[in-house]
Amino acid sequence: MRKYNFEIVILLFLLYYCLIASIHLARAQSTATPIQAQGRIVYDEHFGLILKYDTDFEDVTKIDDSKLSLTIEHSFEFGGDGGASIWIEGMDRQDGPTPHSGTRCVGMELTDVTKSRRCEFNLQHMMELVGDEVYVSVWLYLPSDWALHGSGWNWYAIANPFFDYNPPNYTPYTEIHINQLNVDIEKFDVEVMGRDANFNRYTIDTVSNFPLPRGTWFHLEWYLYRHETNGKLIVWFDGQLISNKSGLTTKLTDDYLACVGKIYHDTSDTTPHQIWVDDLEIYGSP
Repeated sequence: MRKYNFEIVILLFLLYYCLIASIHLARAQSTATPIQAQGRIVYDEHFGLILKYDTDFEDVTKIDDSKLSLTIEHSFEFGGDGGASIWIEGMDRQDGPTPHSGTRCVGMELTDVTKSRRCEFNLQHMMELVGDEVYVSVWLYLPSDWALHGSGWNWYAIANPFFDYNPPNYTPYTEIHINQLNVDIEKFDVEVMGRDANFNRYTIDTVSNFPLPRGTWFHLEWYLYRHETNGKLIVWFDGQLISNKSGLTTKLTDDYLACVGKIYHDTSDTTPHQIWVDDLEIYGSP
């Protein structure tokens, strides 16, 4: 009888231990911060997409003012006649930032805003490369004294997740902006904007008082699903979730392009602007 009592005591002790452990586990789980609240949304690594192209620009050279020796279709487009330039930092020039990785990166500059206010690093014919679903990762650099100086627009575009291939309007499309409401105050917002099929601009998301990284490399990422009525766009800026929207019109044509680095601002800002691009990765449908 004593033997059975001893076994019952042991059994009760084990049941009590399991109960206490489950309570502690439940408390730990209830106080854990959800992934979304940490500024990330992770379905699986790179949304189940596979790497289609990547470059750190180490083996890249400049062919002309609109082309590099990349193995994917791309172009550098300038708005206007001259007044802008591109180069390979670490080869053509040595006066910019240390590349994010390796010894080379791409530099872009507007030198004469009276001739050009736009310089774009565009990836063309994305449909052939990745399909209607894409994840892009790129590193960008702005000078430590970067600021807007004009009296017109208060925003500056740095990238476009997609343009529908429908020249000359390229609609619909999305824009990622740095917004400086007062050019006399170094206070910045990050905006995700869109253009609809009628070329009307609308705001998708805004993050106010953003600690804009200047004088250091920052990480820009986006995930895009193209659809006529239920498209999806998720944007991260240096690991912080900026926008997560669905129900968007992200597709009107069979092809599209993406702009991974851009200088675009008002002609009232006559100060030369620069931006650098490094470590580009593009993921698409398996």
